[in-house]
Amino acid sequence: MPKLHPCPNCGSFNKKDALHCHTCGEALQGPAEPLPEPFSEPLPEPSAPPVPKPPAVPPQPGREATAVVLKQVMGGQVYSALLGDERRRRVPDPPPPPDADAAAPADVAELEIEDNSDVIAAAMDRIRAKAHEEGHRFKPYVRSKSRRDAGPKATEELAEQMAVAVALLRERRFEEAIEPLLKSIARDDENRTSWILLGEAYLRVDRPYKAAVAYLRSLELSPKDEQAWLGLGRVLRFLDELPTAASVLERATRIHPDHADIWAERGLVLSSMQKLPEALRSLGRALELRPEHRVALAKRAEVEALVEEQGAAEFEAELAAPPEPDATNQSATVDAALAGDILQEIEEALHEETRKLGREPLEETKAEPAAPPPEAPRPPHVRTFVEGLDQTMEGGIPWGHLVLIEGAPGTMKSSLAFSILLHNAAKEGLHCLYLSLEERASSLLRQMGSLGLKLDVPKGSLIVLDPRTAADILAERTDWVEALEKGIRAIKEKRGLDLIVIDSLEALEVLAKFKDRRREMYRLFEWLRDLAVTSFVITERPDWLIAGHVLQGRWDEDFLADGVIQLRIHMVSDLEAQRRLRVVKMRGTKHDTGYLAMVLDDGRFRVTRAMSP
Repeated sequence: MPKLHPCPNCGSFNKKDALHCHTCGEALQGPAEPLPEPFSEPLPEPSAPPVPKPPAVPPQPGREATAVVLKQVMGGQVYSALLGDERRRRVPDPPPPPDADAAAPADVAELEIEDNSDVIAAAMDRIRAKAHEEGHRFKPYVRSKSRRDAGPKATEELAEQMAVAVALLRERRFEEAIEPLLKSIARDDENRTSWILLGEAYLRVDRPYKAAVAYLRSLELSPKDEQAWLGLGRVLRFLDELPTAASVLERATRIHPDHADIWAERGLVLSSMQKLPEALRSLGRALELRPEHRVALAKRAEVEALVEEQGAAEFEAELAAPPEPDATNQSATVDAALAGDILQEIEEALHEETRKLGREPLEETKAEPAAPPPEAPRPPHVRTFVEGLDQTMEGGIPWGHLVLIEGAPGTMKSSLAFSILLHNAAKEGLHCLYLSLEERASSLLRQMGSLGLKLDVPKGSLIVLDPRTAADILAERTDWVEALEKGIRAIKEKRGLDLIVIDSLEALEVLAKFKDRRREMYRLFEWLRDLAVTSFVITERPDWLIAGHVLQGRWDEDFLADGVIQLRIHMVSDLEAQRRLRVVKMRGTKHDTGYLAMVLDDGRFRVTRAMSP
């Protein structure tokens, strides 16, 4: 057995040629400096020959036998001394002679502790570099030396602040929950639950660097905490540091191989890196642990579709040369919508830990369904962000209206509706839902990206449901209105909902099997108004030209809707055509009724007064 090299600082054994201790980092050259009294007796010199272990000496009266344990702090080469007794730390025996048994001593095996500081340090370096590139400030938390331990009064105040914070988090008021969480940490900065919840709150309001500080502090308090490892991986994915995120989550799967959320998050990261076979295996592992895992189910279906598109040969080759990400950035958008599900599951897990604080609500209160998020003050008008259009309607569409967007094929009805949702989600912070009943979400996002619409919106603020989801929702009940109401209300209660687009009315009529069209239209429109949201319903409307005039037939929905925006293709000449827009109807506001020429330029719609006949 090779000769082991004891560390003069902490007593850990190192390889013969080691220059620094693998546990505390202390240099191994030169004689060991004895620890000051009364912490411990001097450790033997590295060059000292093996000596038999002296017999235990009973402690002297009035003086307890103590030992010192050095614990590394993640902020750098900083160590904190922890006092303990012989049961917590034993001075290791000297290394055995060369002719001893080759097996490692049991005492040495007991002292070996898995070290994950390399992965944590690498993640910290990448976060610090990313913050420097973007001009942000990132500094890990360092506990003040003058800080006192929490007393009984501080513990009581901590419980009160945590109760307030948990209540706000349940109502999805993440910004407001940050202040009580900071106050609870001010009372006791060694409460891991406070740091975990603070990291979740910061990540929900798009402040990843502060979330990273909270998660790193949680790992400092508990190096194997599964929620802290998962949160650190999500922060890195939010910052687009995918290789580092994959490394962190890979290590997390070793520490917690039975944690489904960690495997699902790893699958999201690997799919974003275009490592589809590995992503499928990771998502499959998550579903083995939790078959009903929503995120893993949805993401696996998406990855399998991508694998089918790329072909079986490329799948077998394990993507030796990863392709460039799709210009539509559709994966990032879908991942952003799925991330909210992971955060919800984490909050449910953390809910169990908050019971330790003794400030949980009564059991009858827990049985009640979660209250919907409070509605933010609504603006009087919803802007369309179509240059030149909002001015013709006194600032936009009145809040709560149900507006039809109708036109012939090729008039960009879906593109206009998606653009309205996209800009309101990105610039107004509204929660939007696009219910596509004709086109799959991946195809729709690819099409929107090809038009130059930038898909950079806050996480969870824009959700796209495709025909598969709609068919499942409508198949749940015989009454299609109740089924649709149940599905959309669940989304509103979970994430909030301000704007909704249904594309299209004709597809819904087929899926729901309308019997009395007029009656069913009335039910649909009244239900949408009861949701207290602004709704856009896309409908097909061909042009009828008689003697050069555009005529419209009798359409039931036109009379029931609050507003009608008509799109058409106007033939300027025998060879040229022009898209035009006309606000036929808009209750509650003054508006122009003439045709406007509409163009899409660099991802933005723009209208001007049509000059040609």
